[in-house]
Amino acid sequence: MQNQLLRSAGDVLALENQSAEEDLDLLLHSSAYHLKLSETLLVKMPDHIKLAESVTRGFTQYAFVFLMDEADRKESESIALASQLRQRAAKMLMRAKLHGLKALELKYPQLLSLQTGQATSSKKLIAIEDSGLAYWTLTSWAGAISLSKDNPDVVADLPLVLQLAQITWNANPQFDNGSMASMMGTLELARPGGNVDLAEKYFNDAIAWRGNQIGPFISKAENWAFAKQDKAAFTDLLNQAIHSGKSQNDLVTQVMRRRAEWLLTKIDDLF
Repeated sequence: MQNQLLRSAGDVLALENQSAEEDLDLLLHSSAYHLKLSETLLVKMPDHIKLAESVTRGFTQYAFVFLMDEADRKESESIALASQLRQRAAKMLMRAKLHGLKALELKYPQLLSLQTGQATSSKKLIAIEDSGLAYWTLTSWAGAISLSKDNPDVVADLPLVLQLAQITWNANPQFDNGSMASMMGTLELARPGGNVDLAEKYFNDAIAWRGNQIGPFISKAENWAFAKQDKAAFTDLLNQAIHSGKSQNDLVTQVMRRRAEWLLTKIDDLF
């Protein structure tokens, strides 16, 4: 009976959609409580896939929205504060990755072969309904690596992230209206010898599949246009994001539009 009650509570927490909240400051405070409660339940039920996805997504989004973005904004004022925020974000992302990977490995023991480099990326190793958990796991993992360039042990995991990304892509390439395609483009640019043209194709797919999301424009600007040092493309993509997001008031769009507007103010520093 206790286990059934726990799973029922986990189902409710996993379904809660905090992105429906329009007040970013309110979400900052409420999400911390929601995450801790969800994580406590997940520790008792590590095989609860949807709860694991919710926790992994929650910690990852918290790190990106409330810590990494803030670090970028504060860096010109205080390098020390920006560094502290990024260190905290890296810990948050590793926490997300550990929860996500544990749940994936419990359901798909063959993914343990990722640890030994034996996974075959050409196979469809996970079900489409679990692609969300896989996506947020690899996103948190990749984010942690990007913040840990001075830690060789963390950076050494990049090939494992690339394998998990390919497995997730095989399962559901159009996950979340292009989010997976954007991630593939970002990782293509991050891997040694990455193909800029292939990365552009992934980003273009993300934009084509975006629905009403503006994130793919920003992701292509920050990654592909910046890598090519194409100032005109960078500016055009960000302006497209801002224009496309004007008619939408959901929290995700607000956050992404705010970042696009801030990036436009930093053009002279970036190019």
